[in-house]
Amino acid sequence: MATSFFNFLKEGLLLPTRNRRLFLALYAVVAASTALLLLGSDLTIQPLANEIQLDAKALNSTDPGSPDFAKLVQEIQDDTRELLLVGAGYLLLSVVVTSAVRIVLLFAAVSTYSSEEQPATFTLGALLGKAKAQLKGPLLTLAFVYVLEIVCIVLLAFVGALLGGVLMVTLRKYFMVLLLASGLLFGAAAVFLVYFSFLCSFSVVVAVAEPGCHGAAALGRAWRLAKGKRRQVVLYVAVTGALAAILSPVHTLATTCAGDDDSVALGLLLGFVYAALMALVQLFAVCAMTAFYYERKEDSDNQLGATGYAKLSSTEEATA
Repeated sequence: MATSFFNFLKEGLLLPTRNRRLFLALYAVVAASTALLLLGSDLTIQPLANEIQLDAKALNSTDPGSPDFAKLVQEIQDDTRELLLVGAGYLLLSVVVTSAVRIVLLFAAVSTYSSEEQPATFTLGALLGKAKAQLKGPLLTLAFVYVLEIVCIVLLAFVGALLGGVLMVTLRKYFMVLLLASGLLFGAAAVFLVYFSFLCSFSVVVAVAEPGCHGAAALGRAWRLAKGKRRQVVLYVAVTGALAAILSPVHTLATTCAGDDDSVALGLLLGFVYAALMALVQLFAVCAMTAFYYERKEDSDNQLGATGYAKLSSTEEATA
């Protein structure tokens, strides 16, 4: 029986209702971790970035020959160095926290979706025990795709810069053609990166749902399952991206209010509201991708079964 084009989104939306207690606890964890990461960014990264911005503005209006100019340059260098160090530490912490939360969410979604009998009885303790026992595959896959995405971005940036230089030399007299060619190049690279990022995330779902399949094997399996369903992938990316974009102004307003001494409390409140709403988006994204996996797996198994049946029938007819 053919499933609806939008069925995996509906299944992802309804999946948490099959074990409300478990997903409510996980939602609290996701919301708390998101809020703490946002608060950490606002308290450590943003002040340094604002300080550098203020010093840069002051530098533009300062006489290069004055002692204040050299002082401002030194302050900018010190703040930039500190920002790089703090930013690297924050990035590492963010990757570790979000990866851990993501894997736990995937185990919850996979266990709930695949459980045919009483999924509501699956507790948080049982989930963590299962995740701990089967953690190696998803962790290896996550590390593999992280490295692969970084390499892919670096290579695309290098190739883009190289092709951009070639286009600048060959088409510098034709500005509109150059602009169009650059736009097409950038658009193609962006589409490829988005689709590749989806496959990388999808491969982690495969690693959780199919123990023993991890790393390159999980990525290959994800590519085969998603093959021929690019419109549904586009739908998933569009829906999750639109939800995140809709909530983005809330974060912008929270950051603006937090920087004003008279609106700090409002900024913190808006920050927590944004974290709570983004946690819902993350939960939905994981559940929808899990539903997409099982929908595609079922279709793949049915196709294999039909192919096997056809071959068996052909063999029997030939024998007869």
